[in-house]
Amino acid sequence: MIVLYVILWAILGLLLLLLLLTLMPVGAELRFDGEFHLRIKYLFLNIPLLPGEPQEETEEPPKEEEKPEEPEKPGRTDIGGRIKASLKREGLGGFLQALGELISLLGQATAGILRGFNLRHFDLYLCVAGAGDAAAGAELFGKISAGVYSACGVLFTLLPCRKKGVTVDLSYDLWESRVDFSAELSIRPFFVLMEGLKLVIKSIRPLRRILKSERKNKQ
Repeated sequence: MIVLYVILWAILGLLLLLLLLTLMPVGAELRFDGEFHLRIKYLFLNIPLLPGEPQEETEEPPKEEEKPEEPEKPGRTDIGGRIKASLKREGLGGFLQALGELISLLGQATAGILRGFNLRHFDLYLCVAGAGDAAAGAELFGKISAGVYSACGVLFTLLPCRKKGVTVDLSYDLWESRVDFSAELSIRPFFVLMEGLKLVIKSIRPLRRILKSERKNKQ
C-alpha cells in the first residue's frame, strides 16, 4: 500500500512539474542585418538556430534505378477514397459545410495562439536608396512607406507592443537599400497546448463526416 502511495505521489509530482514547465515562457529573438539571426530561449537554454553552421558539400551517391510502383490493392483504403465516399454520402453541400467548419476552427485556434504571444520588442529601420535615380527613389519610398506602416499597424493591433519603433527613410547617398530589424517575443507552451486540445476536440465531428467510410450506405 505504501508503494502505491509513493507511485501516485510521484506521478502527481511529475504532472505538476510538466504543468510548471508549460507555464514557463519560450522566447525568440529575431534579427536581420544583412542575414537572419534567430535565437530561442527557454529557462537556462539559449539555442541559436539561424544562421546555421555551414555544411560541407558531399558528393551525392549514384541514384538507384527507380522500381515501378506496385498497383494499389483493391481492398486498400486511403484518405482520397474516404473523401470520395463522403462526397457520395453527404453531397457537395454537406462536404463543403464540414470543410468550412474545420477551416473556421483552425482560424479560431490560430487567433487563440496569437493572443498568447507577447511581443516585447520590435524595431524596424528601412532606408531606401535614391543615389541612382532620385525620382524613382522618391516614388519607391512613398510606396514602401505606405505598405510598411500599414502592415505594422495590423501587426500591432494583433500583438500590442510597448517597445516598438518603425522608421522608413530615404537617402540620396545610398546605392543599395538598407534594412535593420530586431524583434523579441515569447509565448507560454500552455496556451498552445490548450488551443491544440480545443481544436482536436471540436474537429472530431466534422472530421468524422468527411472521412467516414461507406459502411452506413452499404448497410
